[in-house]
Amino acid sequence: KSLAELHANTVEAPVYWEQIEPQRGKFNWDNVDAIVNGAREHNLHVVLLWFGTWKNGNMHYAPQWAKTDPKRFARVIRADGEPIDVLSANSRANLDADKAAFVALMRHLKSLDAAEHTILLVQVENESGIIGSPRDFSPESNKEFAGPVPADMLAAAKQKPGTWSEVFRGDADELFQLYYQARYLNEIAAAGKAEFDIPVYMNVWLSYPPAELPERRVRIPGVQYPSGGAVQPWVGLWRALAPSIDAIAPDIYGDDPGFVRDVLAAYHRPDNPL
Repeated sequence: KSLAELHANTVEAPVYWEQIEPQRGKFNWDNVDAIVNGAREHNLHVVLLWFGTWKNGNMHYAPQWAKTDPKRFARVIRADGEPIDVLSANSRANLDADKAAFVALMRHLKSLDAAEHTILLVQVENESGIIGSPRDFSPESNKEFAGPVPADMLAAAKQKPGTWSEVFRGDADELFQLYYQARYLNEIAAAGKAEFDIPVYMNVWLSYPPAELPERRVRIPGVQYPSGGAVQPWVGLWRALAPSIDAIAPDIYGDDPGFVRDVLAAYHRPDNPL
């Protein structure tokens, strides 16, 4: 009602994984239905935001059954061996659980909205990536990191074969995370669109220059922004590795005109609608 009184035309609202699947395999659509039906009552469209594996670089909206079973649903391990509150993109179990929930959501949305077209877009994850580490340093991930860079990543980056450190040097940790994260989101997006073929997009916590050094574009993945995200330098890699994502959308919180123009230029690409 408040949005209608503001003469808005669209409501953007989150869907929490922990809320729709409190018990594994058992879904509750009450809040999703309330959002869509409430929007219809006031002639609004809807954009739904999937808070699944990641929300702002953490796992805070994953279900308790995933959070409390780290042996099955692997956490990111820091370089010092400590686990953090982020689910690993290198875990097949994590991907399968998130994908199953997203597929169930999209199937329900089709049954709810295939005829009425209230829902315009669905966002896949929210500012995905790792806050607290540049990548997963688990033994399994370290073994993959020490091996050769996969062919599709080499093609996307236009690089010659080698290990991650040999090919990407100082960016190796971040791009290792980016590769597995992009594949993760792409598989979830593709599976969801197979159920309900509407546009899906992702959003990005940007790389901001430090306030005290505005002339320098210093990137500290895992600290300054979630490592693995489609920040300004890596938009092209994400477009190549995650073709099922229809658009990459930057979250702009800075108000410096030069910075805003730089961000718009980075995401205004022939392969990315802005």
